[in-house]
This record gives sequence, C-alpha cells and structure tokens, in this order.
Amino acid sequence: MQTRTLPGTTVTTSALGLGCAGLFRLAAREDRAAVLRAALSGGIRHFDSAPMYGLGRTETELAPLLRPHRHDLTITTKFGIEVSALGRMFGRVQGPIRMALASRRSLQRKALESGAGPTAGAAGRLLYKAAGYDAEGAARSLHRSLRTLGTDYVDIFALHDPMGSALTDAPELVAYLDSQVRAGTVRCWGIAGTLPPPGSAADRLIAHAGIVQQHDDVFESAASLRRDKALITFGCLSKAIPALRAYLADTPGAGELWGERLGADVQDPGVLAALLLREALRRNDAGVVLFATTRPEGVLAATSAVADVDRTVEAAHLRAMVDAATSHLYPGRK
Repeated sequence: MQTRTLPGTTVTTSALGLGCAGLFRLAAREDRAAVLRAALSGGIRHFDSAPMYGLGRTETELAPLLRPHRHDLTITTKFGIEVSALGRMFGRVQGPIRMALASRRSLQRKALESGAGPTAGAAGRLLYKAAGYDAEGAARSLHRSLRTLGTDYVDIFALHDPMGSALTDAPELVAYLDSQVRAGTVRCWGIAGTLPPPGSAADRLIAHAGIVQQHDDVFESAASLRRDKALITFGCLSKAIPALRAYLADTPGAGELWGERLGADVQDPGVLAALLLREALRRNDAGVVLFATTRPEGVLAATSAVADVDRTVEAAHLRAMVDAATSHLYPGRK
C-alpha cells in the first residue's frame, strides 16, 4: 500500500482509507471487527469515523484497534452532527433490529435512506441533531471522541456536512480549532461531506481549513475537486458501479467492447470496483481515497486492486466507457 503525506500537513497515511459509516450494516460486533482487522492486515492505515456513525457506537469499536497501533494509524472524526437521546437508546439495542432488517432488503434500504442523517428523512430527524457547529459544540464533541477512542489526539477533525447550517460564530470556531492544533489534540482540521454553497459562512471556513473531504466519482467533473486543499475523497463506488452496470446491461455489445479494450470482464462488479478505485486514486493523486465494505474479502480485493495505479491506457479506456455511459444514461448532460 502506497503512503501519501497530505499537502500542507504533517499527516502521512495510506492512500486508501476505510470509511466506517456502513460497518453497522453488520449486526454482529465480531463481523465488524473482522473487517477492521482485515483493513489493518491489508495495509490500510486511515480510518474515517464520526460520532453519529453506528448511532454513536463506531468510535467505541475502533478504540481497541487504535490502541496497539496508535502512532501507525490516522483517524478522522467529525463534529456538528450529534446522536439524539433516542438515537443513543436505539444504538444500544441496534443489533437485533439490524438483524431483523437484514432479512427484508427493501425495508432495510428504506430505513438506511431515511436514517442516513438529520436531513435525510423522518428517521434521521429522530436519531440525530445538527446543532454542534460552533466552538462549544466542537469542544464537546472533541473531548467525547478523545475519551471514546482512548487517545489524546485525533489526526483530522472535520465539520460534518455543514451545508445549510447557521454558523454565527465562525471566527470563534476557527480560533478554537486552531488552538487545538497548537495544543496537539488535533493535527489538522477541515470540512467533510457535501460542500457548502459559495459565499456561505461554512464556505468561508474552507479558507482556514487544512483538509477538504468531498464526494467524487467518475460521473462528476474532476475540476470540482478542491485541489487547493489537502484532499480526501469518498463515494467512488456507490453510485458509479450501479450506473455502469445499467449502461452495460442496456447497451448490446457494450460489455464485450469495453471488456476487450480494458482487458477485463467489465460486467463483473468486482472488476468494476477495481477499475474505479484505481481511477479514484489517479483523480486524487496526492490525497486519500475512502472506500467502504462489510466483507473482509472486500478489503483484500480493494487493497489488491490499487497495487498498480499508474495504468495510462486503462485510464483512457475507462474515461471513454464513462463518457459512453453518461451519453446513454444522462443524455442531456455535457
């Protein structure tokens, strides 16, 4: 696994990082731990978490992994979105609930969509609250995360999806975050999630931030990436794989054409994932690319896929396939 030092920071970590938001789709704690252990064995050294993940339980389960390897690993945690009292109550008993939902896929999908965050749907409004984007909220969240993770510092501390939030004391928030960098409790801070609209208070914070963590996939313009900041990207697989599979299924001969050009079975989701992970690392060539999986073998497949990133011919053919898929799926898009 190649390592990268995030520009403008002292943070050096693996080019591929594990996003922990979806780990609690696994009902059993041992299954979640197996994924984390596989990531560590595969050379992944960056783990992305937040207090809201797993209804407040993800940081608790990351802690045993961190302790023996703390100085070899980096972790992002976030602030701004908190789990409500009702959410924390559900968090303690979520195993049986998730196990029951696992047998009813359509209901599980609806529950995940509605409960993805405080603005996602009715479940999200009950489970979370987005009220911690000021200095006081940041301090409360940081101290809780340090205690839960069992560490005296976090590598990256990020505002979590602040789009549309009312940041009334942005200068005080910047001053607090900078003070934690000087104190050593935070190595660098940034903004993660959907980037705020230009000119908003949250957008103005980016000028002071060291890190931007944003969504990126092959159907988006690479020009939208904030290359003026150290960059962490996520989401390269979740939408792109279904879109490409739909294009290949709907277009006679497309699978054979692009399979021949790319020298791989592009109708295999695992092959598509490998192609997209390598492309994500090319697009974000100085930062970290996050991916998520609920299978230890998925970790192995990802780490094996990115062993060889610099494939110029592959990149050109993949770009041409994505352009063809875009014309087919989104005919009005340029």
